[in-house]
Amino acid sequence: MFASFVVMLRPQAAASIGNSTGKSLHGLFFSLLGEENQTLFEQTHAGSETRPVTVSPLRGVMKRQDFRRLVTPDQLYSVRYTTLSDELFNALSKILLRKFIYRGKVEIDGVEFVVQDVAVEPDKSRGWGMISSAEEIWERATTEREATLRFVSPTAFKQKEMNLVFPIPKNVFYSYRDKWNKFAPVPIDDGFVPWVEENVAVEAHDLATRMVWFSDFQKQGFVGQVRYVARKHDPARLRQLNALADFAFFCGTGQKTTQGMGQTRRSPRQESLKDTDDESVDTVPQDLASE
Repeated sequence: MFASFVVMLRPQAAASIGNSTGKSLHGLFFSLLGEENQTLFEQTHAGSETRPVTVSPLRGVMKRQDFRRLVTPDQLYSVRYTTLSDELFNALSKILLRKFIYRGKVEIDGVEFVVQDVAVEPDKSRGWGMISSAEEIWERATTEREATLRFVSPTAFKQKEMNLVFPIPKNVFYSYRDKWNKFAPVPIDDGFVPWVEENVAVEAHDLATRMVWFSDFQKQGFVGQVRYVARKHDPARLRQLNALADFAFFCGTGQKTTQGMGQTRRSPRQESLKDTDDESVDTVPQDLASE
């Protein structure tokens, strides 16, 4: 089971938090998980590069204060957690339900927030909440030759000792296939990635680079939209491509997806690359906050 939880938060008082909250929200997730299920916490927190969770940055209206941001109690903020395993889905569901029912408090960068709501329905979260299975994703997958992806938080790939800030098709779909094969019951064969490398190209893009601040280093990433097109109509491969493009919503893209990077969603086919508002971390829109 794949799930996307959008958690609505309100600070108790005006306060400043770190400029990039991904690492803090990562810590919050594991703190809550450890309280609920220590065994699952240890399994999930183990040193694997591919963990069954992604974490968004904190979203909402914030004012800059030098290298920090100001949150205020008259605004709602949100964080999005996705889970890729049944065990993690069940545990996080219990945790967040209790927090919502009892208006539980959580702490982000030393600031207390009250949990106001939790949404997994698309119509209650502006499309950011959802529950789906691998089978449902596979059944819905089309054989379209085009797929447009929107990289909402800064995204990057490791390239040896360097940081790659462009969504090359092979890198993008390799990362999706890698996670799909770890968490979905039906694997995608090894021939898929070479097929992508030979047949899939970036047809158009509207990208920019953004800086992400971590506690002791900075990292560049790209945000924006990219349209991929396959040159050959191979129904079997195109179905795999489209299934993985849909799966990106849950698994994220590239590195540090558990610390705010790589938040991704598929754009409708008819939407132009400039039809939507900028959702990058720097602008901190209310796209994930309630109306």
